[in-house]
This record gives sequence, C-alpha cells and structure tokens, in this order.
Amino acid sequence: MNRPKTIVHFDYQLRDGPKMRVPENHWYPVLESCEAGRKPLGVERLGRRLVFWRTAEGHPHAHLDRCPHLGAALSGGRICGDRLTCPFHGFEFDADGKCRHIPAIGHEGKIPDGIVLRGFPLKEAHGFIWLWWGESREIYPEVPYFPQLETGWRFGTVVVEWPVHYTRAIENQLDVAHLAFVHRTTIGAGGCSLVEGPYVEADQQGIKVWVTNMRDEGRNPRSQSELAAFAADNEPALSFLFPGIWLLNISSRLKNFIAFVPINGQKTRYYLRVYHRISNPLIAKAFEALMGLSNRFILSQDRRVVVTQTPLDSSAAQDILIGADRAVSQFRRYHARLLKQNDSVVLQEAIMNKIPGVSCPED
Repeated sequence: MNRPKTIVHFDYQLRDGPKMRVPENHWYPVLESCEAGRKPLGVERLGRRLVFWRTAEGHPHAHLDRCPHLGAALSGGRICGDRLTCPFHGFEFDADGKCRHIPAIGHEGKIPDGIVLRGFPLKEAHGFIWLWWGESREIYPEVPYFPQLETGWRFGTVVVEWPVHYTRAIENQLDVAHLAFVHRTTIGAGGCSLVEGPYVEADQQGIKVWVTNMRDEGRNPRSQSELAAFAADNEPALSFLFPGIWLLNISSRLKNFIAFVPINGQKTRYYLRVYHRISNPLIAKAFEALMGLSNRFILSQDRRVVVTQTPLDSSAAQDILIGADRAVSQFRRYHARLLKQNDSVVLQEAIMNKIPGVSCPED
C-alpha cells in the first residue's frame, strides 16, 4: 500500500502548490466557523489556494482550489446538492474529492482516472475550522485549545491581516519587554521598562510565561527560583500552544486570545478574541465592540514595528537575545525542533520515492 504523501517539503516542490515551511502533523485553525457556508469560499492558507464549503448537513470540507481538468478555481463555482461544481465545464466533485459527473460525456460516460481533488482533514471546534497539515492517519489527535476557555465564556472577534511571517507575529505576542516603548500611550503607559523574569516553562506542546513589568527604581527583580515558586501557585500571564494559539490572562473574568493563521510566507491572519463572562447579551455586545476597537488599536501599534523586522522568517534570524527574551528563545528552540522533525520525515520519503537530487546522508 502506498504511503500518504506528506505536505511538508524538502528541496523539491509538490505539483499541488508552493512550498511553505511550517510544522507538520498539527491542527491549524484556518477559518472561523461562520466564514464557511454553502457557497464555495476560496482563501489562501499555509501557502496554498484552498476552497472551503459545506454539505447540506453542514459538514465542512476543504480541497485545493483547482479543478484537475484545466486548472480553473473551484471557488468560482457553486454547490449542487452535496457536490462542488466547477464553473468552467461543470465537473462535479463529492465531499471526498471524487469526480461524479462530467456533463460533456454524459451520465453514462466513463470518468477518466485521476480526476480527483486533493482534500484535507478538518475538524470544527471552539468556533473554528481546523485543518490537519500533515500525513493522513487512522486516528487524529484533539485540536489544541486552552482548557480554561472550555465553558462559561462569551467572546467577540476582531480579524486583521499583517504583511509578516507567522513567526514574527507569534514572537511579538511573546515579547514582554516592548510594552513601555511600543505601547507607551496605551498598555505600556507608566514607563515600566524593567522586566522581572520572565519565568518560562516550555515543551513541544507550548509555552507558559510568568512576568511582571516594573519601573526601574534601582531594586533587583526576583530571581528565577523565586519566580518558579510564585509560578507554582499562580496562572501564567501568557500561554502559547503550538502551532499558533495564544492566551493573555488579564483576569479570572477576562482573557485575550489570538489564533495566528499563516496565509503564506509574507502574510499572517489574526483572529483576536476577547473572552468574558458578561451574561447580558446587550451589554456583552457593547463590551465586545469596545474591546475590539481597543485591541485593534493596540495591535496597530505593534504592527508599525513588526513589519520592519528582518528577515521575514525569524527561523533564519541571527538575533542576539537577552534574558527578557526567554519566551521568544523557547519558541525558537521548539519551533526549530518541529521543523527538524519535518525535514527528517520528508528526507526519508524522498529517498524511498527516489526523488532526483536527494540521497542518503551517508552517500
């Protein structure tokens, strides 16, 4: 039996889209649930043009946004029953990507082999559609999410796109030393430039950060051992789960959340949510709108600086980090491990499939 093709790339390019170097075998939030409906939606995610649509029962599906006949964008078509129909010649594809009808050859005509859409496994959870980026498998893991957000919350969402690589977008939200400078008129007002810590715990699932910013009045911040003792009894200020969701613990009744969605190597989409416990619907909507405006403005302050960072992909950077960058350092460390795992898998597949130009390291 042929092994399923991986989506990550080595030094060659698959025929079905441009390569983008991201951790594989993860669930990526790619859309909010409300964005996918009975009309085909064409979007770029993880460097590929994809089409999303729902069957009559509401189940979401995703395929490459390209008809295998002559390459037309399927997102320009329509949904007939439970079939995605190409706008060019009317080819009809079912939810599994199989071509079920070609009008030019009639209902009794034999459909040629190979007219199949490349599809991607999806899950719908927490108000998002999640796409599995990796090898097909019998059993998939659960989508990554913060357990403290599971029940009892309402949320409002702000959506923005930045012309930055997803690594820079994520690191900006793990950077605890920029507040007094980038946000000096908002959340950084007060000149609290001295960083106590941060104390950081990290592994391949994610990163937790405990930190306090204070004015520099000549006293020494707490040591790492003192901060570790504090962390044992307190929730982290910041949390991050790979491949790209982030949580800011403002209070027990208020949290900020971001899903970082890689569009391509030069653009990232943010789904920024404010989670709260206001039960009155009218007050909740007003609060969400107000917080949305505030969060959008604060993000715009970050954007002015982050778009100037070079290189675009921090994985290729040779930056000189300091103690206040512990969270950023840990992100880079574990992100690099995940990318290295990708390369190992793809190298072995390249060797097995005898891809030209790829050989065993021993050769």
